Parts: sequence; C-alpha cells; structure tokens
Amino acid sequence: MQGIVLARFLGDPVWWLYLVWLPLYLSRARGLSLKAIGMTAWIPFLCADAGALAGGWFSGWLIGRGWKPGRARGTAILLAAALTPVGILIAGARSQAGAVALISVVLFGFQFWVNNLQTLTSDFFPNEWVASISGLAGTGAGVGAMIFIFSTGWIVDHFGYTPVLIASGLLIPAATAALAWLAIPSRAALRVKCL
Repeated sequence: MQGIVLARFLGDPVWWLYLVWLPLYLSRARGLSLKAIGMTAWIPFLCADAGALAGGWFSGWLIGRGWKPGRARGTAILLAAALTPVGILIAGARSQAGAVALISVVLFGFQFWVNNLQTLTSDFFPNEWVASISGLAGTGAGVGAMIFIFSTGWIVDHFGYTPVLIASGLLIPAATAALAWLAIPSRAALRVKCL
C-alpha cells in the first residue's frame, strides 16, 4: 500500500506540471503566440489519451498471453518509466515542435504508467480494501502535486524552467523505484496475512 501511495505522491506532479504550466511555458520559454498555443497545446494531451488506452491494452494483452497481472502491470510500468525521462531534454529542445513532441512523449508515458499503477490496488488487495487504498493514493497524488506545482512558480522565477523540467523527467523513474522498493515486501506480508 505504501508503495502505491508514495508512487502517486512522486509521479502525479508530472501530469499536473504540464496540465497547469504548459500554456505559460509555451508562451514564455518558447515564444508561442496565444494562437500558436491553441493550435499545438492539445497535441500532448491527445498523446496522453493514447497512452492511457495503450497502457491498459498492453498489460491486458500480456495477461491474455498468460502473464500474471503483477508481472504484466510491472512490465508496463517499467516501460513507461523508461519513456518519461525524455522530459529532461525538453529544456534543450532547439525548436517549439521538438519541445511539444518531447512533452507528448512524457504525457503518453505518464498515462501509460499511471493507468497500470492505479490498477495494482485491485490486483493485489482484497475488494474491501480497494476503495480505501485508492483514496489514500489519490490523497498522496494531490499532496505531491500541490507541493510541486506551488514550488514550480518560485523555481521558475528564480532559476527558469530547466530545473523543473529535469526534476519532472526524474519523478516517474523515482516513483517506480519507490513502488518496487516498498511494494514487494508489502505484497509478501499481505500474502502471509491472507493465508
């Protein structure tokens, strides 16, 4: 349970960073006009939709091939965690199109990742625990997002967007590491309690 909550605390700020700050970033750091933002800012979110669908499909496809749910979702989570560090490259992208393309990869990877992470609760815990654990995970996600989003303004004002983009590129791998570190002992303890 702690692994899922901590993973959401660390990982969800990535989504909220782009949801809240993308138009301002495209305007201030990339020089896009309001019209250009309107014509391009939807692309990363379309890619996020594709990531959500692909993440569910991929782990379901693996399960259909005989993989255990934990292994299938873990594989999907690791694959997505390998995609999201491209966010580090956004600050150095030479063109607006390159920056939008990299942001699109990050949001695709985030939704691929979070879709499988959220499903772990129903895979590993008894039905009567699912709502409570999901609620705690949502609370962790909200608290992590608030801290990151509120600190983003101060960091951008003092240091620019680069530190925020680097941090966001590292958050999903860090969240995945926390999930692996805390979830494996928790699952073993849960198995013993349920026997």
